[in-house]
Amino acid sequence: MSKPTIENPRVFISYAWGSQEFQDKVLAFATELMSDGVDVIFDKWELKEGNDTYAFMERSVTDKSIDNVLILLSPEYEKKANDRSGGVGTETQIISPEVYNKTNQNKFLPIVFARGENDEVPKPTYLKTLLYFDLSNAEIYDKEYRRLVKRLNGIELVKKPELGNKPKWLENETLIGAKIITSYDVLKNNMSDASKTELLESFLSDLKVKVLEFKKEDDTRAGISSEEYILLYDEMRVIRDEFLLLMRYISYVNNGEKLVATKLEEICDEVNKTYTVFSDIQKTFLHELFIYIVAIFYKNKNFTALSYILNRTYFISSYYAENAQSYNVFYNNNEYLDKAICQRDDKKYHSGQGQYWIDNINTDVCNKNEFAFADVLCYNAANFIENYTGSWKWFPLMYPYDKMMQSYAVKLKSKEHLHELASICGYKEVELFKKKYLEVEDLVKKGYLNEYRYSGSFDSAPLLCNFIKSEELGTRS
Repeated sequence: MSKPTIENPRVFISYAWGSQEFQDKVLAFATELMSDGVDVIFDKWELKEGNDTYAFMERSVTDKSIDNVLILLSPEYEKKANDRSGGVGTETQIISPEVYNKTNQNKFLPIVFARGENDEVPKPTYLKTLLYFDLSNAEIYDKEYRRLVKRLNGIELVKKPELGNKPKWLENETLIGAKIITSYDVLKNNMSDASKTELLESFLSDLKVKVLEFKKEDDTRAGISSEEYILLYDEMRVIRDEFLLLMRYISYVNNGEKLVATKLEEICDEVNKTYTVFSDIQKTFLHELFIYIVAIFYKNKNFTALSYILNRTYFISSYYAENAQSYNVFYNNNEYLDKAICQRDDKKYHSGQGQYWIDNINTDVCNKNEFAFADVLCYNAANFIENYTGSWKWFPLMYPYDKMMQSYAVKLKSKEHLHELASICGYKEVELFKKKYLEVEDLVKKGYLNEYRYSGSFDSAPLLCNFIKSEELGTRS
């Protein structure tokens, strides 16, 4: 629950007089606070000749009607506080027991007002462990001042998110048999490339059978509830996790990614020949699995393998002919799963399908940020790969969860990262990729490239062109 705001905040300012310039800065600060609705107890306004300074300080520090004591840190304040000299020394003797006692530690707010000669923060010993606001730098003064005023008004600087539900994977752990784990581990052994290729082909074929035989005996079944549909997809997770376990050993097999892509193509081709409730689950399974494979290759910096699966031509049968297509053949928007998950959780997710994937992420392979990034990378690659086919681009269901694409885009200023992306998108020369990038950028500027977004969502799927201009690409070593 959020803390109540403070209607009329009152503060006391503790500081060391210092130079006239410094005193003027403190006065300007106190005046600014007053103009922003903060009642300031300030010695220059409150103390008159003949007043007891100690009583004033003690009353100001301990007065319960004063919400915060603002301690303006400067080299002179640090010295006087540590030496217990002057008015600051007196205030320190009053304040430090309050801080150490921790009865109301939040009342005391250190504020760096002037730094030391070597830019060090001048904190007295008794304040060493307290976090502070920084008003010593003109460049960030406004930002820090606003943070301070929010804090004085009881407004949370970083709002704590609402407590969610327990993740579904707590109850849905999948267990892979020891026999399978041991058999896959053989690929690490010292044997010929031909033997490893044969073994991998065999493992992949076994998984293909498991996917294609999934509920095959029930493929004429009609009428299924949302709850039953979710449970069916749950059952496929053990196959998914077996597949992902096998992916850990791909690097031990020469051209292993080609065998994986071929087997995915075969499964997809077979699944597309049937139209049942179970085939739709199988298609969604392939969609999820493909994103995982992209995430694995990217995470392991296996850009050759990543480039291969993204640029490869996949041949999937249709009603009329065998079509040559791009990796969008693995895409499946499962509306039934969407509705089932939203109904189960009583929430209006952008994508129930995407939410299910997040709830049941295989953390042994990647985290949810890496999974979301892989999905967004597929979307970007669809825009930049030269031979990508299809009238539509890969729509990244996971883009609301992405936190990595913007930082990735900034890295493209370096020649190294630009070369990696050009390679991922299938370009042998960086200049050819930059030419394509410029074309896409131009389409965005002219409004010819439609933004991909969920209905009712303000944010669109992140495209590299949104974060870095073509002229910035590869400008640094």
